[in-house]
Formats: sequence, C-alpha cells, structure tokens
Amino acid sequence: MTKYWNPRRIKRIKESEHRAEESAAEKAAALRETARTYTKGNAQKNTALMLDALGLPLRRRMIARLKRGGTMSVSKLVEPFHITLPSALEQVRILERAGIITTHKHGRVRLCVYRPQAFRELAQRFITGEID
Repeated sequence: MTKYWNPRRIKRIKESEHRAEESAAEKAAALRETARTYTKGNAQKNTALMLDALGLPLRRRMIARLKRGGTMSVSKLVEPFHITLPSALEQVRILERAGIITTHKHGRVRLCVYRPQAFRELAQRFITGEID
C-alpha cells in the first residue's frame, strides 16, 4: 500500500515532530534544573551552589535572621530588608535550591526553615581539604 502525502498525514507528522521537540525541551530543562539544585551525596556540586547562594549579603542576612528567629514566613523574614515579595521569593528559591533552607506551604503562607546540616557539610569539605 502506498502512502500519500495528503494534508491530514502532513498535519499528523508535523504534530508528532512538535511533540518530540517539546519532550526533548522538557528533558533538557529538567537536566538544567537538576544541575542547579542541591543533590544529596554530590558534595562538589552542593558546595558550589552554597557558595554561590552565600555570595549576596542580603541572602546571608536572611539566613542569619532565620537562624536567630527560627521558622518564619517569607514576608516576616524579609520585613526588615524592604524588598518586594516577588524579589524575596526569588532569593528564598535560590537558598532553597542550594539546600541551605527548606520551605513548606501551610495554607497561603510559605514557611522557611533553616538547615544547619548544609553548613556542616560545607565546613566538612573545607576541613578535609576537598575544596577545589
């Protein structure tokens, strides 16, 4: 049986190719996200993420505030810094991707929790001399 290139077949093939391209793009995006997210057991990558996150004084002050005050909402955390909530969420996401804090959603409120294990891991890398 010979296949003809009618409009329906052309449309079907184009849709199939489009789905394949979307799938490839989603996989690439997932790989990029994995590369910039804290991964348990990958100390070299985690160290780089933490040091990048700690590069901004605002983030260091946010971590110090969390360490002193314990768990608090994003809006309460950034209250003394006078920044907008979207900007604050961006900073919180960077800290979360680095593994320094964790966040939990409780109703409409996003709570931030300090993770001291992250700094223990970072200190251990410096003590053992594994930093490149």
